[in-house]
Amino acid sequence: MYHPPFTLPWLPHLSYWLGFGHLSRHGKIASGMQEEHNFQPCFGLDLFRRGEEQLLEYCQKHVPEHVDDIPIHEVDAKDATPAMMEKFRRWQLPVVIKGGARHWKAFQEFDLDFFAQHYGDIDVPVHSEPNQTFPDDGKPVPLKNFYQMSYVKMRDLVESVVTDERYSAKAIEDVMHENGGSLIKDYCDLNHIHHLSGLMEYRKKWYFKTVPVGYVISKQLFIQSQRSHTLWHTEPGYNYFVAIAGEKDWRVTSPYYSSGLYSVIKDNATYHVSRVDGREPNAVIARRGFPLYQYMPKYKVRVSAGDILVLPPWWWHTVSNAPGSHSISLTFRTIAEPNLYAPMLNYLKWRDPHAKEIRRKVLQHGRLFDEDIASSLYAFADPRNDLRSRQAAD
Repeated sequence: MYHPPFTLPWLPHLSYWLGFGHLSRHGKIASGMQEEHNFQPCFGLDLFRRGEEQLLEYCQKHVPEHVDDIPIHEVDAKDATPAMMEKFRRWQLPVVIKGGARHWKAFQEFDLDFFAQHYGDIDVPVHSEPNQTFPDDGKPVPLKNFYQMSYVKMRDLVESVVTDERYSAKAIEDVMHENGGSLIKDYCDLNHIHHLSGLMEYRKKWYFKTVPVGYVISKQLFIQSQRSHTLWHTEPGYNYFVAIAGEKDWRVTSPYYSSGLYSVIKDNATYHVSRVDGREPNAVIARRGFPLYQYMPKYKVRVSAGDILVLPPWWWHTVSNAPGSHSISLTFRTIAEPNLYAPMLNYLKWRDPHAKEIRRKVLQHGRLFDEDIASSLYAFADPRNDLRSRQAAD
């Protein structure tokens, strides 16, 4: 179980989560975009606001501003034994396995030319956002700046990554299953991921046939320009992030501190995004209306090519490419063991009809689809991002 650097008062914390859950399930937007939180008056809104206010009051009195991020644990590949990885799952802490993927064929052969040559004619969903830093005007950064999508050919994506840097592909899955899943079967080592995830031990559990803990259910590709950046966001399941080329700077924090991330309250519970741009100083973020953020502890690490970063379920993360470094990376998500690490987030996910449909597809097909990823990640920011609507129109 995760041991937080400091504990939040339980009653305001409970009030925050009960209000968050009520608004997610039953809240009605009176006006504006989802991210603006202009909810109609209700009991849940009162609980949510009271919890936020009391948590802020407590932190202002008792918690110093967080200035220096906590380094994430690093272990050598040879030391990443099943016993060691089981400890990190028990502690619910992230860990970087240095050089953990250097033996992969993907690490040895994937580059931009590889994808342009072998997959250049395939349409892939891309981000086409400016990712600019907004003026310090006391207003939240609009999520449209980070969540705009379009379709381009893979070769156009590759060209853009090294020229105008307009496009980046984040969390695309369908291309991984082209040509009979060659990118997965011939270039990735799923047995290695399952070795790290403890799959062999979980297979012995009574619940495995219903909840296949440790099994990889998603294999996603990222191809990003040097100025690529993501807002704080979080998802269920363990995240095994494999760096193939380039370097990325990661900042992460536990779901225990979700109240300080100012998550957008929405009815799709498979993905949560913060309204905070973590590149900005604490003072600027506070002026934008997010003062609790400055007190939340964060962890950091730079992930280099060949490394594997393992994140526990629901851990928040914000990621930027290192200056001068485009990147190619993969992420493999495994199902988490039954837990109470983030009870409200888990409850909302299990009650969400979108999540139920995704679970049905995963159990039937053993994978996710780009349309499901897009509806979770982007459609709330702009309905034009919903790939299912696009396909229906086509």
